[in-house]
Amino acid sequence: MRFLSALLVCLFAWMAVPGLASAKVYRDVVYNHMPRISDGNFTMDIYAPDEAEELPIVIMVHGGAWTYGNKQNAIGPKQAEFFTNAGFIYVSINYRLAPDHPFPAQVEDLASAIAFLYRNADDYGGDPDSIFLMGHSSGAHSVALVSIDPQYLRAEGLGLGVIKGTVPLDGASYNLVRTGEKKGELPRFYRPAFGGKETTWRLASPTLQIMDGRRIPPMLILYVDRPVSPSRAKELAETLRAHGYEAEAVEAKKRTHKSLNKNLGTEGDTIAPRIVNFFRSQMD
Repeated sequence: MRFLSALLVCLFAWMAVPGLASAKVYRDVVYNHMPRISDGNFTMDIYAPDEAEELPIVIMVHGGAWTYGNKQNAIGPKQAEFFTNAGFIYVSINYRLAPDHPFPAQVEDLASAIAFLYRNADDYGGDPDSIFLMGHSSGAHSVALVSIDPQYLRAEGLGLGVIKGTVPLDGASYNLVRTGEKKGELPRFYRPAFGGKETTWRLASPTLQIMDGRRIPPMLILYVDRPVSPSRAKELAETLRAHGYEAEAVEAKKRTHKSLNKNLGTEGDTIAPRIVNFFRSQMD
């Protein structure tokens, strides 16, 4: 019965979206199931331009310190409208949260969401060969790691090549070993997700998982002027380039950690158009 309900949501529960004159939303699409875990952890909202056909897909991973937030209340209010108006299908996902579900649950769920969209893109007018990732704060960590470490998509029967480009938005957790080395422990902020073992920190650090010979997608790594974030973003980009991958760390000027996400796609915003241009450059 639960599977049938989820199927009915996927097939029939789309509606017109206020503010999106030429788009539809497929609300609460279930992308995975796990025993004894609510399906609400594995839902996505899919915003698709009207009569979409083979359009590129942007998957947005919300922030919230790995412990709170969801696919609606933790994303900027104009993001879906901006990206659908630009000719993309915009997808915002829920995922399991710490402390009940510590790392790597969040990255595993993102990989499952990617696999669902890759295999079901046609149902929503999407192109499975044009999937892009975007994530804010803790979501920036997830999109970076799933794009660098192939084990998560491999578990879904896919490779890194299904991701065509990745935009982490002001993450500060790309090298957790460096973050924890001074005091021998991570700041309290990180502990619900990553605990106290350096072996876990290393596995969870995108910068430390970069290796030659992988199909790591191009990255546009955005950061704001705040402690830690700029140095971690630059280190990630430099390490990717040192291994032969395409990456650029760019400051989002006149933005705070919060406003980078909140204002993305609003009138006068220059960051979202830059992201769109980056995505389109990977399609050309």
